[in-house]
Amino acid sequence: MEIKDKTDIINKKADIANKKLIAFLAIAGGTWVYGVNEAADNPVVTILSSIAFFIAVLGISTNLIKLGDLQTKLKDLYNE
Repeated sequence: MEIKDKTDIINKKADIANKKLIAFLAIAGGTWVYGVNEAADNPVVTILSSIAFFIAVLGISTNLIKLGDLQTKLKDLYNE
């Protein structure tokens, strides 16, 4: 496989991870703000939004790790 093909594949994977990262960031921000605003009124909503926040944080972490791996692969291709 040519280097151009490999970089195109890595680029597509990075685009997908980037879009997922943006979605998880939006979810984390929204649930955090909503949970803080509703803390005094309903503790159940606060607990559920906290759970959703931590799941979103796991998604953010996973996608950041994937992007780091893709960056390493690009550096390896550049050094060939």
